[in-house]
Amino acid sequence: MADELTLRAEPRTVFGKKVGRLRREGLVPGVVYGPVIKDTIAVTVNARDFGRFYNRIGHSTVFSLAWGDESQPVLIREVQIDPVRGNHLHIDFFAPNMRVKLRQTVAVVIHNHHADAQGMLSQPVTEIEVEALPADLPSQIDIDISALLEIGDQFKVSDVVTPSGVEIITDPEETIASLIAEALDEPEEEEEEAAEGDEEAGEDGAEATEGAESEEKSE
Repeated sequence: MADELTLRAEPRTVFGKKVGRLRREGLVPGVVYGPVIKDTIAVTVNARDFGRFYNRIGHSTVFSLAWGDESQPVLIREVQIDPVRGNHLHIDFFAPNMRVKLRQTVAVVIHNHHADAQGMLSQPVTEIEVEALPADLPSQIDIDISALLEIGDQFKVSDVVTPSGVEIITDPEETIASLIAEALDEPEEEEEEAAEGDEEAGEDGAEATEGAESEEKSE
């Protein structure tokens, strides 16, 4: 764990509905818990500082959370986000036992998509589950897909090379990235055919109506 990965926090004494005031003051409420924490600790962090920090390290990197005279290695286990405004509402900091392996999902980042590759790039898997000591957890898994050139080419979980001490739990047969045929505009064609059918039906209906009116007049 790098020494520079430290996020400052403050002990929190405000709970319940009153935490709305903290958010208006630019703070995000959170809790620290885990097997090495006797009682859950309530904290707050600066919203802007946390946003920058979270964007940089993600949720699988161990860092130091410091509050008062305390400092604890933690992971960001969960972040609640306002679905409308997009701001952070609450953070769960998990304090693991650094001597015990744990399972964690890690983001997969693809690189080197060939400009001349056929078809369209599909990435159905954006995270994989790994097991490692907390300090060995990677912040992300980087994969090189430069070998994907033709439609049908795939990069599976089994192709991932992990750092030492990291074991992949996700099914090795799952496809992370592949080249697929580009979708045809069939829905548009179907809509055009349906529209033409409606027009023909309308014309037939109009002709039938005109015929009926002519017969009535002749009667």
